[in-house]
Parts: sequence; C-alpha cells; structure tokens
Amino acid sequence: MVAAASAAVAVVAVGPDALVWVPVTLLVWVFIEWRGTWLLRGARRGLLAGLATLALPLSVLRPCCRVDADMSSGTCCTMPGACVAVGALLGLSLALLVPRVSDEHRATTAIGMVLGVGSVAALRCSALLFGEAAGLIGGLVAGVVAANLARAWMDRGQLGARS
Repeated sequence: MVAAASAAVAVVAVGPDALVWVPVTLLVWVFIEWRGTWLLRGARRGLLAGLATLALPLSVLRPCCRVDADMSSGTCCTMPGACVAVGALLGLSLALLVPRVSDEHRATTAIGMVLGVGSVAALRCSALLFGEAAGLIGGLVAGVVAANLARAWMDRGQLGARS
C-alpha cells in the first residue's frame, strides 16, 4: 500500500520518470513490513519526511535555475549543496517524530527511519542529477541520525535527572 500510494503521489509531483524507482520502494517496504516491530515503527515516521520530499519544487533543490528553465539545456546549474541542506532540514525535522525507545531498540528504529525516508525520497530523485540525488538522500540520512542521537542524549539526561 505504501509503495502504491507513494507512486501515485510521485507521478503527480515529479512525473512518470519516478515510476522507475517504485520497485525499490516496494522491496524496501516489503522488507520493513516483514521485519516489523521497531523497524516498522521507525519507518512509518520516516515515511512522512520522504513524502515531504515529493512536495519540494525543483526551484528549491536547484535555486540557481529560473522557474521556467529547461533542465536539459545548459542554462541551469546543479547545486548538490542545496539538496544536502534541504535533506538535512527535513531529516532534522524528524526529531519531533523520533519515538522514545529503549537503548536496545534505538538503532533498529533509526535504521527504519532511514529506510522509510530513503525509499520514498528515491522517487523524488528521479528528477535530479546523481550529485543532487546523493546530496538529498545524504542530507536526509544525516538529519535522521542527528535527530536520533539528540533523542538518545535527551533520554539519558531525563534518566539522570530521575536518579
């Protein structure tokens, strides 16, 4: 269901080129559902940031281009740094959604969030060049890792205050 819904949104937001990545999204979500529990819990939260990438206009990811610029002509530059920044902001926004879990399940939940974000963000990347796509995915992963580390640090502080 997640792959079908993501594909429908991606076709509307990005175009039919996004359909190339739907099998990857489907395989990732089959694995996530099969493993379940903590991985699934994290992936469902990561899915939200992944869907947010589909709503990003290319003018945000390529700020040096005119809105009506043809990406295939030489009049448009690439800006992987902008993609990293946008990805990191989206990944960090997941700090609000990081579930409270015990230390033993934290890594599995974080991996689930990365898989959830990446599986849907890959659909957005079909309209980007390789460097931009890598920047967006890398920024998302870095943001998710930072959000999970921040949650772990906050949880440790709260445990110390209770002692």
